[in-house]
Amino acid sequence: MAAFEVDEQWLVVNLVISRGIFRPTEVKLPFSTASDWDDDSVSLDCTSDEAFGRQIPPLALPAFPLSAGTPLSAHEAALLGALVERASRRVSHLLISRGLLAFDKRMIPVADVALEGGVVRVAAQADTLPAYRRDPDLLQAVRDALTAHRYLTGDDRRGLNVEVVDGTAYLSGNVRTFQAGAYVLEAASSVPGLTAVQGGVINDRQLEIDVGRALDAAGLFRNNARIYVRAALGDVTLSGFLTAAAAVPDIVSAVERVPGVCAVEDRMEVEEAAPPGAPASSPAPEPEGAPEA
Repeated sequence: MAAFEVDEQWLVVNLVISRGIFRPTEVKLPFSTASDWDDDSVSLDCTSDEAFGRQIPPLALPAFPLSAGTPLSAHEAALLGALVERASRRVSHLLISRGLLAFDKRMIPVADVALEGGVVRVAAQADTLPAYRRDPDLLQAVRDALTAHRYLTGDDRRGLNVEVVDGTAYLSGNVRTFQAGAYVLEAASSVPGLTAVQGGVINDRQLEIDVGRALDAAGLFRNNARIYVRAALGDVTLSGFLTAAAAVPDIVSAVERVPGVCAVEDRMEVEEAAPPGAPASSPAPEPEGAPEA
């Protein structure tokens, strides 16, 4: 990809694609032909013959071209590319490099950029911009931050799941306590280069409350009393006593549907209820010759 075009609202309009080395041929395609993209490549929903045979016309409207050769107002900075939101297909950040070897990569929100006379004018100083890191690098950095956090235990880290997509870290999984969940968020948020941290982890205490509420909402506490819930990093153990064995599958199924539950262990016991109208048992008679109180 040699360049791309954006409109005044930073919507990506067209892509400029080239092929060949000594005499490269360029063609302009609408961005709607891009089915997917990442740091390394763009997938196009068309064949090479269709593209370079100019069978797919670009969008003909006023647009601003951006490429590696587009000048920046920031001193000793060059344009590397852009972060494009997948849903809206709008540019959220521009990527720039500082220095000759382009090792120092920074990102700047488009709200702080102006496109004027063929120049990208950056409002902030380049050295004050946040660093840019690829998703795999960010994922490893988040994992390292979780490992290094002084208050997170091995059990808490073992129950965590982390994904990084388009610079956003998504957290899920289970921890022991509410405070451990706060530590997880603290560690992930400390990683430079992340644009956001979303999702969250569920602590054992909250999971026990959620399970109890789910059973109550399903009416499974009304006729089946004395059910006790214990959670350990998403593994839920049910104990207590029931009056009907037929209720066990419904109870287990209701617990399995609660978000954050990884597995359910049934330790409940069935306690036979006395048949309706059965006389109450009489106390045992005292033996003959027992002394009076």
